[in-house]
Formats: sequence, structure tokens, C-alpha cells
Amino acid sequence: MTVTAPPRPAPAIAAGVLAVLGGLWFLLGTFWWSLVQGLGQSDLLVPGQIADAVVGLLLVLGGVALLARVEAGRLLCLFAAVLAVVAAIADTVLRYRLVVFVVGGPTGIGVPWLRAVVIAAPFVVLLVLAARPATRRWTRR
Repeated sequence: MTVTAPPRPAPAIAAGVLAVLGGLWFLLGTFWWSLVQGLGQSDLLVPGQIADAVVGLLLVLGGVALLARVEAGRLLCLFAAVLAVVAAIADTVLRYRLVVFVVGGPTGIGVPWLRAVVIAAPFVVLLVLAARPATRRWTRR
């Protein structure tokens, strides 16, 4: 009979906290460009605001569910992290094509490719943490 150690909670808790913080940051981006930057409610901002709201909501829900040790939370975190990375890449590509598509909250970085790296880096880390076997075992109790 083999005795297995209980799963370590550190990667799962780190992934859950990172997902919640990233989700709140994306939700902040929904309002940041129109209210704080003074761009008003422009029709050009709507696609980015929709992307911010969807990614932010999925990240917050996934992070909270993951912290509650629900397997679906881990899957939501994985899906939302992929969407966040894709949104950062789309933001960069469209900025270079001179199309207004702004995602994410404030960064203070004006260089589009550097801004994309700063936006995508935490979500790549989230992908790694949420995909770890220890996280999967931890959600199964």
C-alpha cells in the first residue's frame, strides 16, 4: 500500500490569486480609457471594452472557483488566460495597423509590443500554474 502525500496548495493558490487580480485589472480596463483618459464613450472603444469585460469576468470567476477548490475554476483560468494572451497580441497587431483596439488596464507603457509583453506575461505564468498536475490534484481534494 502506497501512501501519497497531500497535494501542495501553493501553485493553485498562486494561480487563483493571480487570476482574481488579473481579472480585476481587465475589468478596470473596461472603464479606464473612456473615463480616466477622457476619451468619452467612443464607438471605437467598444470592442476593446467588450473583450476586457469578458476576459475580466472569466478570470475573476475562475480565480474564485479555483480558490474554492472547484475543478471548473482551473479550466476557466486556463481558458481566460489564453484569451488574455490572445487579446494582448490582437491589441498589438491592431495598434500597428492603426486600428483602435485597447485591452487591459493601465500600464503607462506607450510602446505597443512592450505593452503586450507586460500584459501577457502574468497570464503565461497563470497558464503554467493552472496547468500543473499539483493544481489539478488540489482541486480534486
